[in-house]
Amino acid sequence: MRLRVPYVLFETRTGMYGVDAYFSLRVEKPERRATLIRKAENLQRLEARPRGALLEEDSLRNYLTSLFVTLYDLSGERFNERTRHMRRWNIWRIIGIPTGHQRHVDRDEELARRNREALLALAILRKVLGAKTPVELEGVTIRPLGYAVLEFEVNGGEVSDPVYRELFRIDSNAGMALPWLRTKKKGEQKNHAFP
Repeated sequence: MRLRVPYVLFETRTGMYGVDAYFSLRVEKPERRATLIRKAENLQRLEARPRGALLEEDSLRNYLTSLFVTLYDLSGERFNERTRHMRRWNIWRIIGIPTGHQRHVDRDEELARRNREALLALAILRKVLGAKTPVELEGVTIRPLGYAVLEFEVNGGEVSDPVYRELFRIDSNAGMALPWLRTKKKGEQKNHAFP
């Protein structure tokens, strides 16, 4: 089936972008929302708001700035959580209390993965918004430019867009939101999720 996912287009001083107006509000973790922002060059511009768009042009600035602040805080929290874990583990090792080496290595790898995910999402928003810290967000100009759609194929477990392929693989909420799109199979009269 061919999907047309709605996007809200916007412009900042770093360029023209689009943010997914459907899945970005349905993903499980805020870190994954930043991956749904892309350059506007591959998006098909629309005159009217497409059905299924959950994100409005009016709330775009609020959405992006609150996501930036959330990711900024989350990246610091994840780093602090990892350092606390390492500190406790090192104290136990120095004292000589056996606590299970592999268990701590596995926990550290999981904390490191979550920290990397938060830092990468923050890096995307820093590039898009042109701000390094939440204090700089006051000077950021976000100008909504209307709506667009991104078209891609979904055939069973195969998704033609690499971002959505990975998102559906790792995020159960995004995968569950897929059936809510009104889709038709190839060859039927309407073969798009949205007009």
